[in-house]
Amino acid sequence: MHNLIDTHFHLLEMKKRGIDPSSLLEDLFSAGFAGGIDIGVSENDLGEREPILDRFPSILRAAGIGPWGAQGEEPIEEIMLRFIAHTAGHRVDAIGEFGLDHHWNYGTGERQRDLCVAQMELAERSGLPVIIHTRDADGDMMDILSERAPSHGGIMHCFSSGWPLAERALEAGMYISFAGPITYKSNHALREVLSKVPIDRLLLETDSPYLSPEPFRGKTNTPFRMREIYAMAARTRMLPVEELAEAIKENFARLFPQTGR
Repeated sequence: MHNLIDTHFHLLEMKKRGIDPSSLLEDLFSAGFAGGIDIGVSENDLGEREPILDRFPSILRAAGIGPWGAQGEEPIEEIMLRFIAHTAGHRVDAIGEFGLDHHWNYGTGERQRDLCVAQMELAERSGLPVIIHTRDADGDMMDILSERAPSHGGIMHCFSSGWPLAERALEAGMYISFAGPITYKSNHALREVLSKVPIDRLLLETDSPYLSPEPFRGKTNTPFRMREIYAMAARTRMLPVEELAEAIKENFARLFPQTGR
């Protein structure tokens, strides 16, 4: 784990699967973990995450409402007002994850887009990077990024799309983060995209507890499995793991300069 950063994991979701978040983080740092970001998924989960994260100030915290928050008929404006109230006065290092998911069709496409754009606007006002989720919605996400590139940067998380969306995100000043699926044997196209992303815009993640890499596919994931993800990314890029890890650490520090505090 020495010098490895995990840019996207969900402590509360791991807790639901029987993993104690505090013990996990202690073990990770004892093994040389370089840090990462605990990601929010709902409008009011920061309060539950905060007591854990306060013990580990080098772990950044993101707060956001995923596309699943677009279900129902409540006005998006009211959902956002509640979210802003829940996060007021708390440390937030990034807005996310949020975005578009047309695989599961949460709510309507219009509501997903409105919720996505509202959080991009909040990040803009707050001076924060964004962490974006996109699944089977490449065209719509490309349109959004063309209309409003995030001026404080951000991450396309768990990237699983083709080069056109990656290129548009890069043009918008974003970083591209890859997760366990790059290790899956049949995922040649995704590894091809990984090989084309400029090294200074590349990040890696586990998306724990989801998407365990090979040979743990189908099992509960944790940041300890960054080793397999970094190893595959290094082979794909034809770089030593140590060189890749140093580049990603520099990228992370560039996007989140507060990591040096």
